[in-house]
Amino acid sequence: MLAAQPSGALVGRASTGALFVACAIDACGQCEICRRGGAAVCPTPRERERGARVRVMQRWAVELADGLELPVPQAAAVAGDVALAYTLYARTGLGPRDPLAITGATAVTRFLVEIAVAKGLAPIVITSRPDDADWASWLHSKRAVPTALAGVQAALVAQGLGARPLRVIATGDAELAFELAGPRATLTLLSPARGPSPAIPAALVAREVAVIGVAGPHPDLVTEAAAMCARREIDLAGGVGDGLTQARVAITSRA
Repeated sequence: MLAAQPSGALVGRASTGALFVACAIDACGQCEICRRGGAAVCPTPRERERGARVRVMQRWAVELADGLELPVPQAAAVAGDVALAYTLYARTGLGPRDPLAITGATAVTRFLVEIAVAKGLAPIVITSRPDDADWASWLHSKRAVPTALAGVQAALVAQGLGARPLRVIATGDAELAFELAGPRATLTLLSPARGPSPAIPAALVAREVAVIGVAGPHPDLVTEAAAMCARREIDLAGGVGDGLTQARVAITSRA
């Protein structure tokens, strides 16, 4: 193992010398949960020892070759925060003209914005810190729309999407996402890394909001996440670091 995220997602070098990335868990891939897309919540994952040397299931290891060459140690985030952001996008079932609002200001938020823009969307990002000029400037540079909660409807109208049910993805601040999810909205919630998940308000049921939970990245989506980084649709180098909206990666050994 060369580098890893706190979640356990990693980049490593196989005994053959090939570089690869892998998610934090090795789902069995055979149970009924895995067969229905639930690898992140597989009830019988293979236990993986932590250390300088690890064994991962070949099925879930994605080799960084043939156009997927990526920098190390930053590549550790590909099977972690980047693939998690892509899983949020995929599970929400977004189309090219769907109105999308995102809450949160994390590395996953950052990568999700880049994925949404690459897919032809203009995501509205609700900023809980309007004084954060650097975050707002970065969002503008990506053609996203930073706004406070009160400005969401105006932003939707400006995009010509004011009447369509909103798609909301909560990478943070679930309570704010609950407020945003109006009648017939779709709400995708990221399970918190620590602590319990927020209780779903009864008002969402009354508004016929469809709620989707995401507990972790799906390993089948790592290849596409890596490809987006290789095509520079996702700024992997800029997205890894010590900032509030950057992914944490720790070097575990030298290549």
